[in-house]
Amino acid sequence: MLGLLKSKNPYGRAAKNIYADVLKHIRNPVFYTQYGVPDSFDGRFDLLLVHVFLVIDRLVIEGGDAASLFNQALFDVIFADMDQTLREMGIGDMGVPKHMRRMMKAFNGRMHAYEGASEAGVPEDSLPQALRKNLYGTLEEVPAKGLEKMAAYMQNSAAGLREQALALITGGQVVFIDPAMQMKG
Repeated sequence: MLGLLKSKNPYGRAAKNIYADVLKHIRNPVFYTQYGVPDSFDGRFDLLLVHVFLVIDRLVIEGGDAASLFNQALFDVIFADMDQTLREMGIGDMGVPKHMRRMMKAFNGRMHAYEGASEAGVPEDSLPQALRKNLYGTLEEVPAKGLEKMAAYMQNSAAGLREQALALITGGQVVFIDPAMQMKG
């Protein structure tokens, strides 16, 4: 009886597919060797959040119930995986909630920072500043060329995602631009 009352997000499978694509994409060594993203747990998590922001931001453009449900499903998939990852890293049951709260706070902060930096009418240096603080925040010296390329990569990725149909994305298909090709630009 309780199973009938429990609603299941219809976008769960599609969100898992998108998440898997994002994870595969952020493993591209170019992000770490040419863009200067820290090759650490924090650096990879922050690069994940850049790409999640790009997907969420794309869906928010069209809005609606499908976008909201999909974005919630994607959030749920990400943090279920993060919980599992923390446990595999040896974080005990007592420590996982503390780490999860920190990661969720980071997620929320990054989403707001990138959204604010991507809005029309904001100063041109807003996105590089948001990236410097968040994606490159653990570095003492941020690689200027990498920061410049990452800002351009995000802008070009956002444009590419706007060309992808909402139904394809909520169906579990997303294509990101190749960061190596971006480096040649």
